[in-house]
Amino acid sequence: MNKTIFRDGTRNAIRFSEFTKIDAETPFAGIGVKYVASGVEEYIANNRRFVVREGEYIIGNDFTSTIVHIDQKQTVQGLCIDISPDIVNEVAEYHDLNHSDLKEFLLSDQFFVNRYNVKNTSLGYSLVELNQKIKSGDGLNDFLQEELFYSLAESIITDQRFVFHHLNKMNFKKASTNEDVFRQLLKGKDLIDEHCSENISLAKICSGAGISRYHFIRLFKNIFGISPYQYQKRKRLDSAKTGLIHGCSVSEVALSCGYPDASSFSKAFKQVFGQYPGSFARANSESKGAAE
Repeated sequence: MNKTIFRDGTRNAIRFSEFTKIDAETPFAGIGVKYVASGVEEYIANNRRFVVREGEYIIGNDFTSTIVHIDQKQTVQGLCIDISPDIVNEVAEYHDLNHSDLKEFLLSDQFFVNRYNVKNTSLGYSLVELNQKIKSGDGLNDFLQEELFYSLAESIITDQRFVFHHLNKMNFKKASTNEDVFRQLLKGKDLIDEHCSENISLAKICSGAGISRYHFIRLFKNIFGISPYQYQKRKRLDSAKTGLIHGCSVSEVALSCGYPDASSFSKAFKQVFGQYPGSFARANSESKGAAE
């Protein structure tokens, strides 16, 4: 079953699908997103294989040739979204402050086709929320508003601006090599994101990324400007900051973020944010109280 939820005359579209088996071409239009809500879908996109699991999506554009393969016992649910080139151009032009050819990258054959996890991108939250609305039948009138597609385009461009900026730092001779190695780096980064509160080893990260430890460390630092360890530490502390804002205690946050005790957590927090977590929590609580 492939149900069109919304389509207009400017190539904006939303489709909801449920299949157990399918082998078919599935073109992208404008900027297109294929999100897997449950199950597993396999894509051959521009001759590259992408296994897209529940909670992941693949993104491409008009230049992306794609075949989808599904062969599962349980129904695979998915969401396909197409955003018109006009909207992508308009939003990209507004956000491309450095005039760095972001628009051309997004809508040309240079676009970086890749798989992403909804937990690690700006677009991810919107995809989950959209899928829940469709499944429940609630709020479908929202889809008739152009604002939705502008919002989705803005999230995509936020994510792809990061990709565009860092992919341009790759300096292998072949563009295909730059893309392949960059995908490996993003895989490793995703693993750090998913396990930032755990003591995941560098060996496991590099094994998952398919790259040696030395090259991963060197390339990660060159491309992202920070070492894998420093990145993991910052992700932990950002998560801790969010926990404190939501009223969790210092000891609770320290434990949930993988620190052995509140003391070591407090030292790390102060080193990055310039104040101890207890002081930060109190200041945040007082500012909330004043606002109320």
